[in-house]
Amino acid sequence: MDKKIGKLNLELIRGRSVSVLEQEKGKHPETFYADDNIFITLHNFRIQGMENGQPYQVGEGRLMMVREGWVRVVVNLEEFLLQRHSAMLLTPDGIIEIQEWSDDFDMQAFSFKDQPLFAEPSQHTCFTLNDDEWDLACQYFQLIWHTVHRPIVMTEVIQKLQSALLTELSHIEWREIGNRQAKTSRYELILHQFLKLVNSNGLRQRKIAFYADKLCITPNHLGAVIKRVSGLSVMQWINRHTIQKAKVLLRYSDLPVWEIAERMNFANPSFFSKFFKKETGMTPGQYRLQK
Repeated sequence: MDKKIGKLNLELIRGRSVSVLEQEKGKHPETFYADDNIFITLHNFRIQGMENGQPYQVGEGRLMMVREGWVRVVVNLEEFLLQRHSAMLLTPDGIIEIQEWSDDFDMQAFSFKDQPLFAEPSQHTCFTLNDDEWDLACQYFQLIWHTVHRPIVMTEVIQKLQSALLTELSHIEWREIGNRQAKTSRYELILHQFLKLVNSNGLRQRKIAFYADKLCITPNHLGAVIKRVSGLSVMQWINRHTIQKAKVLLRYSDLPVWEIAERMNFANPSFFSKFFKKETGMTPGQYRLQK
């Protein structure tokens, strides 16, 4: 029988947060709130047992805003450095890895279940807020915080407040996208489009020709562009995506290795094991036993 497969969802947060709350009572009373509909924190909150470099699949959507310090994360293969007053929107089922954070890192965040209309499916965004935008966003967070602590929790009101904030942020997001596109070369756009395709198709398609065809360029041109812009080859990106998915299944499910190999479209478990060891230095079984 499967466990919950590598998801940072509300159930996991509630299950692992109790002891953290007990430890934090003397420092930050009420550092977070979680029920069946929402998770919200006004201060830095790290889920107990979360490891640097380990991929996690986001269950519900997330809005994260950095109050102080910085954190380096990889989301769906792309690396981001989030600094003070920057925000990140994670849509459901995205894969996130935390690489490192500063000693003074502090964030506020909440989860949302409904997909915002402005967000592309399986897409994520990162942008920076000016002082006025940050203050407005913080006021929304305070309103949501007070609403979830009322005697009767009104889910509809919470969702409306979240939707209002996400709509405000969508305008900031589109402004930043326009600014980035004005500064982005065609080669960088090809890399971005390629990574979106890998995240959507990586487990079914591992041939360079497939991605070149989707981007309407030759395989040789795609390979040259990706190597020039990112320093990695097309196959290295595809393999990185495959390893991320494999790690999530190995760490968070009871599926036997042969079934994971089958789900990931490997010809047989032996091919999968050899591939995994080549990329990580350990067998799937060794990785699964690692704590």
